[in-house]
Amino acid sequence: MGCRGAGWISVFLLAAGVSAQTFPAEFRTEDARVVSLLESAFAEPGPLAGKYPRLIALPANRVYTQMDAEARAAALRVALPLLRQIVMSDALQKQHDGRIALQYGAVDHGLRLPPVPPDPRKRLEEMTRQMEKNPSVAANPKFMEEFMALQQAMGQQGLEDALDAKLNLFTRPLADVKAEVQREREALAHMEAVKKCYDSALAVADSAPDRFRLLAYGCPMLMYDVRKSEPELDRLRKERAQRLYDRRCAKAVTRQWLEEFVSTAATVDFSAPVERQRGKLVFTNPAYEKKDGLWKLIYRNGQQPTAVAVAFAREWLDELRPPAPAAPAATAARPAAGKAAPKK
Repeated sequence: MGCRGAGWISVFLLAAGVSAQTFPAEFRTEDARVVSLLESAFAEPGPLAGKYPRLIALPANRVYTQMDAEARAAALRVALPLLRQIVMSDALQKQHDGRIALQYGAVDHGLRLPPVPPDPRKRLEEMTRQMEKNPSVAANPKFMEEFMALQQAMGQQGLEDALDAKLNLFTRPLADVKAEVQREREALAHMEAVKKCYDSALAVADSAPDRFRLLAYGCPMLMYDVRKSEPELDRLRKERAQRLYDRRCAKAVTRQWLEEFVSTAATVDFSAPVERQRGKLVFTNPAYEKKDGLWKLIYRNGQQPTAVAVAFAREWLDELRPPAPAAPAATAARPAAGKAAPKK
């Protein structure tokens, strides 16, 4: 139940910084400092390659970089379990849960939902580029059938994005939500149905705040000609909050980074030669020199220590495999054909 995905990668290559037993006292990194860096990285979901400069800025890294391969491997064997203990602590997980609830409305309702279909945007962009390069593909019926279906799916995606953007109506302070709803009511006053919806919601803001939030959540749907009963709105918002939680919670981010680390490590050529140019070591292979920072960090870490980290990552991923999804069910709002795009 709850958050899908598991494990944590963040500081695999500097994890020795967590181990107070590994380094002299003057180079030890306090747990609070490690936790602070982890919280900072969790707060901004995204690829590990963009996180590692912050995550390796630990005092212990100065010692770690001077170790030989065997010493690094030994340090990682001690430090990685300690790192996992910190990452999987209730305190860290709950603090992150509180942040994503307030910011995004991502909440764990204990639901296990079926997988969502892939976002149509990427494929639609790809097909659009194909048409620009070769207009003759438009004569292919199958190509155009898929293209039109994707365009319709994009309308549905627009509605779903709008639903997700409003989930924090249920987690932010009531005064803030009332002010936002009032602003939107004024901005959309030209749309009579939406205006009336917001008026109905605001009328119960003080007497029934939970119902106020729920009614306000349904108002933007009217721009897509989608109307839901209050029980349907409640089910829908919980399902969407769960999906958002499953995607943004600390364990999901952890799993993403673990997988990114393992897949990147598999591509590293540890025998790649380097040369000094203008006082700086660079790869003699230009393709390697263009690799991102994570690839180069793994290269510098060395083959033996990286093998220890990869084995740990794989074991962690297997241990914390997400549960099988529930059987498929209708969970999202389904606007009628031809009514996916918002009214002008």
